[in-house]
This record gives sequence, structure tokens and C-alpha cells, in this order.
Amino acid sequence: MAFELSVNLEYGFTEAGDKIEDRIAAAAAAGFRKVELFLLKGRDLDAIKAALDANGVELISTVADYVTQLVDPATHEGFCEVFREAASAAKFLGCSNVVVTSGRGVPWLKRPVQLSIFADALRKILPIAEELDVTILLESANTRHDHPGVLCSTTHDSVVVADMLDSPRVKVLYDLYHSVVEGEDPDEALAAAMHHVVHVQIADAPGRGEPGSGKIDWPGALARFERLGYKGTIGLELQPTKPSVEAFGYIRGLCA
Repeated sequence: MAFELSVNLEYGFTEAGDKIEDRIAAAAAAGFRKVELFLLKGRDLDAIKAALDANGVELISTVADYVTQLVDPATHEGFCEVFREAASAAKFLGCSNVVVTSGRGVPWLKRPVQLSIFADALRKILPIAEELDVTILLESANTRHDHPGVLCSTTHDSVVVADMLDSPRVKVLYDLYHSVVEGEDPDEALAAAMHHVVHVQIADAPGRGEPGSGKIDWPGALARFERLGYKGTIGLELQPTKPSVEAFGYIRGLCA
């Protein structure tokens, strides 16, 4: 079960300090060649790019925005500008994957209607994705613990929206932690999503710590990814309960 790993540097290698460029260097020194970040807005992109280049590290995903409630059509035009800025920053850093989340849902519209409005928002940013040559990654996040009220809380939600768009520019990021916490059966959820999944992220549950800190069967999880034909990178989007190098040791051993 050989998989390449990437590290989310919002949580990983924080021992190196607050500067992302120092965390990039620490990740590289530990043998990681791929990293992920959340928002790029307001960050020193020149310094980050220099650190990526100097350490031979690739940024493979970033996030457009967390707060825009895309079930509200009034937000769509403004989100186009938010997405353009985020995608332009990502491309400057050599990254072609931009995560888009739905934002909060509303109680007065049925779910299919809300998902359709979310899909309308994505249709508006598709020309920007084409122009800048980036992929939109749809990510569902659990509403039971981490993101109360979010519209896309199940893997199925993201798949439904990706099916509506039916575009090679719109794919799905499957997060095993969010899937488990939301109460999904990972075998069923991932199998039904595989026609869109191009990236996987993991953390243990409960707690969102490193693999081995919770109750997920990690040899079984990796076997599932392999059985279902996933061949991409596995992102470590987790909050280590011990120093990063030590925390990542177990999953690195399984993926070697």
C-alpha cells in the first residue's frame, strides 16, 4: 500500500515557528515533498515561493474561502473575485488545486434546491478556473462537530454538485475524518464518489489527531483506498498530538 503523503502546514511542523516558509523547510528536512495550505490571502507569497523552490517542495492544494454562503445567490458575483484572487495566488505558487466549500446552509430551502444554487455559483467561477488552469476541489465537512450548519456535510453532497457541473474542472476531495465524524460508511461513501475523487485527506477520529491517536483502522483504510483504485496523494490534514516527525511516523510506515 504505497501512497505519497502531503502535510497540511497549518497544523504540521508548527514546531518550526509561525512562518510558513520555516515549516516548509522543516517538512522538507523530514522527507516530505508535498504540502498543503489553507488561505493564501494576506501571506508573503514571495517568501513562500522561495521556500518551496529552495527545498524542492510542491504546494498541491489551497483553499479559496471559508465564509461565503454560496447558497445565497447574492454572494456569487463577489465570490468570483474571491476565487480569482485565490486561484491566481495558488498558480503563482505552482499549485493547481483550489478547494471550494459551500458555506452554511439555510433552514427554509430544501437541500436539492440549496445544492442547485451552490452549483450555480460554481458555474460562474468555471470560466476563471479554465482561464487560470486550476481544478476546483469540492470538500464536504462534518456538521456534527467541526462545522455546524454547513450545507455540504456529506460526501454525497459534493458528488451531487460535481455531477451537476459535469466538468473536468470540478472534482471532489474526500476527507476520511469528516466522513467518519459525519457518520458515513467510508466504504459506501468513497465507492460512490470515486468517479470524481482526485485527492484524499485524513486524520484520526475522534480528535482529529494523527493516525494511531484515535479509533480508525488505518491498515484497513489504506486497503480501502487501494481496493477502490485511488492512486493519488494522501493529505495529512490533522492536528498532531506529539511532535510532527514522531506523529507522522506510523502512517508513513504504513504508506511506505
